[in-house]
Amino acid sequence: MVLVVALLLPWAVATGAINGATRGLLELRERALDERQSAERAQVRARAHLATTLLLAATAVGLLTVGAVSGDAPTAYAAPVLVTVLAVHWLMPLWVAGLTAQDEPAEDDGLEA
Repeated sequence: MVLVVALLLPWAVATGAINGATRGLLELRERALDERQSAERAQVRARAHLATTLLLAATAVGLLTVGAVSGDAPTAYAAPVLVTVLAVHWLMPLWVAGLTAQDEPAEDDGLEA
């Protein structure tokens, strides 16, 4: 429990920084986004879904391998692993958005040389 409390503050700060870097891409309502942002949000969610799927597959293979090697069912590992995977699944779109964030397009001021 102490570990959770100790990690909560850095987690909140990191999440705020990522939300700031992505300009709230995943937090804003769809009607508040322009076409480019909406397409970027869809791409981020697709990448996050793929990453989470691969993580879940690797976790399942890992648990089955540990169970086969030790001869026991991996019940002792199941609950912590499932909670961790759930947290990663919840945060993966935010992480992908933060890693793929692009600068805003330059404003066209209408002045031509």
